[in-house]
Amino acid sequence: MNDVRVAVMEDLAGLMALEASFQEGQRWSEESWRSELFGPRRHVLVCNGRSGLDAAATFSLSGDVVDLHRIVTSAPARRQGLARQLVDTGMIWAQEMGANRMLLEVEATNAPALSLYESAGFHRIAERRDYYAPGVHASILERHIPSVEIRAVGEGELS
Repeated sequence: MNDVRVAVMEDLAGLMALEASFQEGQRWSEESWRSELFGPRRHVLVCNGRSGLDAAATFSLSGDVVDLHRIVTSAPARRQGLARQLVDTGMIWAQEMGANRMLLEVEATNAPALSLYESAGFHRIAERRDYYAPGVHASILERHIPSVEIRAVGEGELS
């Protein structure tokens, strides 16, 4: 398993290399990734590979909801569980931040992504018609996040 870590500015070139695997109109810009790296209430996670970054994901917190903005995986690293590791680690961050649900949008015909998200506990709550382009719809998925039980100060056994 690859180690998941929080991204730093030095990862920007690797993030852009991951974006190169997408078609021109589907790529995020360097400015978009820079905004994710430095934006308030943002959390960018990466997995290192032998020759750079293998995968990345970015999340944002708004109130009690975390949005999963993007997951990118290099072609050689696909189907190795990296995206799932990123989602699971992002879910821990969301829980620590006090969020009670995570939302994402995914192309409605993207079977591999839908399978990943379903296995991670997401379910479809809505559809955005023509979201990506005419005739290309987005499914809106949601997963509830269990709250963290915190013991009150002084609770528990005394020594």
